[in-house]
Amino acid sequence: MRQLFAILTLGLLIITQTQATAQKNDNDDDRWERYRNEKVAFFTTNLDLTTEEAQKFWPVYNELEKELFDFQQKRHELEDKVRNVDENLSNKELIKLTHEHVALGKTEAEVRERYNEKFLEILPPLKVIKLYKAEYEFRIYMFRKYRDRNREKNDE
Repeated sequence: MRQLFAILTLGLLIITQTQATAQKNDNDDDRWERYRNEKVAFFTTNLDLTTEEAQKFWPVYNELEKELFDFQQKRHELEDKVRNVDENLSNKELIKLTHEHVALGKTEAEVRERYNEKFLEILPPLKVIKLYKAEYEFRIYMFRKYRDRNREKNDE
């Protein structure tokens, strides 16, 4: 009887954990989708894109975001390496790590430069500048929104 109870309890815990994990993934997907929708609306308003411009712009911008996300992942991995560096590494290994750090920044800059040219083929230069301004303003907007939401939670 105890074994049956233990097995049922264990089974219930596994099912509950599986559902919680699935729900968390759904929440992450929902949160990401809300973020994307908000960003698209923000940019659309601030860039004042024509229909033709928007049809050409968004696929290119989405490609850029994907590449930048990949760089962000690589940067986090590299930052972890630097933060947890073994001080007993040889100078050769340390120099290699510094070169990786610089190379990542250089490659990211080259990607941004390449996409800048693509944007200039799609949009007038003023709208490309507005894009860069909108990216900055959107980051500030999201930061403030996140900060305010956390303040509200702490006040409760």
